[in-house]
Amino acid sequence: MVSRFLKLLRRVEKTVAIIVLAVIVVVVFAGTIGRYSGHPVIWSDEVAQALFVWLSLLAGDLTLQRAGHFSVDLFAALLPARARLVLDVLILLLVGALLAALVVYGWFFVEISSLRPLPMTGVSSGLAAAALPVGFALMLVTLAEQLLRRLSGRPVVPPGTGAVETRDVL
Repeated sequence: MVSRFLKLLRRVEKTVAIIVLAVIVVVVFAGTIGRYSGHPVIWSDEVAQALFVWLSLLAGDLTLQRAGHFSVDLFAALLPARARLVLDVLILLLVGALLAALVVYGWFFVEISSLRPLPMTGVSSGLAAAALPVGFALMLVTLAEQLLRRLSGRPVVPPGTGAVETRDVL
């Protein structure tokens, strides 16, 4: 049940990220053509920036799912398996605590931002700011899944994702 929910969540997340990227390309293209033709689309930069915030956080989680973020685990690779497990779990818990704090503070930022409209569109700044708690919450879900995988002895990155863990190479 949880696995099916996570697969659906991942599929929706990828689809939304693709759509957001496509909309950014169209909006920036329209803004560029508008400027050069003497009929600027005055809201294009504002919309593209707000969507880019969403895309950045969605892409951050998609990268986390594949363990694609930069890490230096030379020291960890030298540890025995049990110590490596303890270190991995500790790191996942620390990052999880940071993400949980970012979700909370992101929500406070949404509340503050909601009071101010964006200048060109008049839309609440809270819509762009909402990417913060949503993106960090998605990362927290991914991290929880990775923690459970690590504790159960399975690789953090599921097979078939194309990602390679460094310890698999060393």
